[in-house]
Amino acid sequence: MVSAAMVATVAEQKELDNLVSTLGGNKLKICKPCMEGTCSDILQVIETKVKNTGGHNMIWIRRSPDVGKSALAASIST
Repeated sequence: MVSAAMVATVAEQKELDNLVSTLGGNKLKICKPCMEGTCSDILQVIETKVKNTGGHNMIWIRRSPDVGKSALAASIST
């Protein structure tokens, strides 16, 4: 017998698979966080802004390609 939870899990997995496929499938690149000792200044600024509950709820990071935005985002998310 198949439970409702199993059906939901299968449906959720199919939706996730479709999303990954849309984003590039197996070519999807997982970025590593900043190397230890780097990005400390900007990470401190971001941490201060995040802890400011009266401020904005979004931080916009923009720079040229390949300067480390994804690594910075990976560092923030860990």
